[in-house]
Amino acid sequence: MKYDVIVIGGGLHGCSTAYHLVRREPGLRIAVVERDPAYEHAASIRSTAGVRVMFSQEENVRMSQYGGEFYRSYEEAMTVDGELATVSFRRQGYLFIATSARAAADMRENHALQTGLGCHVDLLDAGGLAARFPSLRTDDVVCATHAPGDGWIDSHAALMGLRRKMRALGVAYVEGTVAGLNAASGLVRSVALESGEVLEGGWIVNNAGAWAHEICAMIGLDIPVRPMPRTTWYFECRAEIGPMPLTVDAGVISFRPEGAGFIAGMSDYERAGDFDWEPDLEAFESTAWPRLAHRLPAFEAIRLRNAWACHYAYNIFDGNMIIGAWPGAPENFLIATGFSGHGLQHAPAAGRAVSELILDGRFTTIDLDRFHCRRVPEGRREPERGVTA
Repeated sequence: MKYDVIVIGGGLHGCSTAYHLVRREPGLRIAVVERDPAYEHAASIRSTAGVRVMFSQEENVRMSQYGGEFYRSYEEAMTVDGELATVSFRRQGYLFIATSARAAADMRENHALQTGLGCHVDLLDAGGLAARFPSLRTDDVVCATHAPGDGWIDSHAALMGLRRKMRALGVAYVEGTVAGLNAASGLVRSVALESGEVLEGGWIVNNAGAWAHEICAMIGLDIPVRPMPRTTWYFECRAEIGPMPLTVDAGVISFRPEGAGFIAGMSDYERAGDFDWEPDLEAFESTAWPRLAHRLPAFEAIRLRNAWACHYAYNIFDGNMIIGAWPGAPENFLIATGFSGHGLQHAPAAGRAVSELILDGRFTTIDLDRFHCRRVPEGRREPERGVTA
């Protein structure tokens, strides 16, 4: 089987790469390889699915702006045979809360960047936050930023609609687990599957997310991306609470409405390294619940209904994505991973960027050279300022 491009990983990133390629060049022969066709363990499905512009680096802001545009126009763009797709973009806003002078200084600086790039983000003091969201406790708040046009999507619907559109455009979907990459004369020539099938390709794209380091190891690369376990808890509240945005409190815990209740999550970056599919229920009782109730007193009376584990593709080097061909590695082997919790909102722009590297030989819409793979061997770290996933 010979293809122009083989994409390893059929989540939102892999599908976005294939979609942007075939939309520009309809004649391309593209295969997307996915080992988990039900997406049982895919971060694309298990994520909080937030879409926000509140970043500290222009590149990430612009990627989120494109992601927002992509998901807002999703229904029309993903129509197949007259059947509309849906992504259920709930634009209930995104809220960051700062409770220290240092965090507030970062927030104000980030706010200046965001508004300078045309983003609608409001900077609020404690009084302004209390007036806008009366349910919140604000006596320890220094300031907050609120992006009312941001929100979250139905990530399962987004992935299914994108995959359906991809197939309608002629992209091949291959179920299988990658067992090896075959290199010769400085290029990766083919992808071997556990089934024994071998796919030949002109370009190979590693969109395997938290598993990307395993794929890279097949050609001797040790990239600084590891799975970071993260539990999401779903709970219901006894009290009636007005409309709430997706809230990130002091960079530690996040929560947002979900169905009849809410979901919440906390990131422990020290856990990065291995997969762990057991939800951490103890952490909810000991750490998450007290923090939730502190910020929103009505959460004193809640009941945990469900929990599930997911994984960030965490870049232990600097927390930002790595993209492009690794220096000294086969130049037709492209990497796009390490989004560290920003993946869903940046998948559209990252897929477009990879398509540009293949079709144009460079980034043409958003210059993402800041996040190129080469910065790792160069020792050039590019972390976000005052922003976590």
